[in-house]
Amino acid sequence: MKRIIVYGLICVSAAICGCTAEKASQPLQKIPAITLAPADKEKLVAFQKELLSVERFADIAVSLAGNELKKVITGGEISLSVPSIITKAKGECLQAGEKLLKNTVPDALPPEAKKILTEGKAGLIDAYKGYAEAYDAMKNFVTDKNPMALLEYRNKQSRAQELFSRSTDKITMIMTAAGIAQ
Repeated sequence: MKRIIVYGLICVSAAICGCTAEKASQPLQKIPAITLAPADKEKLVAFQKELLSVERFADIAVSLAGNELKKVITGGEISLSVPSIITKAKGECLQAGEKLLKNTVPDALPPEAKKILTEGKAGLIDAYKGYAEAYDAMKNFVTDKNPMALLEYRNKQSRAQELFSRSTDKITMIMTAAGIAQ
């Protein structure tokens, strides 16, 4: 019976996500190549490394939580460690957002590029907050067995993934325009 309910919720959430009235995200415009002095290019590389460092630490906890949550969603047993894993993943996401707030976008960029990079950084912060909210919903599902919490988790998780994807696309676009390898 439990598996039927979980399967039904997954189908409903897939239908809701697939049938929303949101318009598809518009492709990013190409920007011309950015010429930077070597010192400024190093600042941009350092900024990129900081972003990747923050992402790497959050990704470890998020991957572990994702694997455990897949087991729970498919009807597997909920181990005693799942709530603590979810709490750790939420904490890592919130911490990632705080670390990103402290990173500053290099000033040497042209105004349009700096604006896009700032938007990308802000989007990453919002994405990590969204992931943290999704983990709150999943923790509610695990502790209360409320199927609506699973639907809430799916919605928040997909919104956070979309934000993350758009933000990384913006950052990648600027890094590519500046001639910095990914």
